[in-house]
Amino acid sequence: MKISVIEEIRKVFESKCLEDIAEYLENVFIQKPQKEKIKKFLLLKKIFSNPTRISILLLLAQAPLPVCALTAILGKHQTLISHNLTALKEMGIIHEQRVKKYKIYSLNKEKIRELIKDICSLLNLGKDK
Repeated sequence: MKISVIEEIRKVFESKCLEDIAEYLENVFIQKPQKEKIKKFLLLKKIFSNPTRISILLLLAQAPLPVCALTAILGKHQTLISHNLTALKEMGIIHEQRVKKYKIYSLNKEKIRELIKDICSLLNLGKDK
């Protein structure tokens, strides 16, 4: 449901801040952010706010890799790598495949494309305005 920006400002500030900008906001109607849309942004933050997760994603973008390779290349403890892989897997950002006794991780490129496309859509980045 779209709301009038002017009416929302009036509710809080009466007409104090509308004197100079009322004309500009006269026909502006917007939707308040919905929880599911906010969750998409928070997922993006969760993925990209951690340097280890970013490093893992950059490596997996080049090739599917096992934990031992990620640990060796990044010079981090195996438990830290495994913890971040588990988080990325729970977010649906990576796939896990078992090869004998090893787990090989790869990017879920479709999920990443979908997430980025959704974020771009939410921010109206594909539209000229």
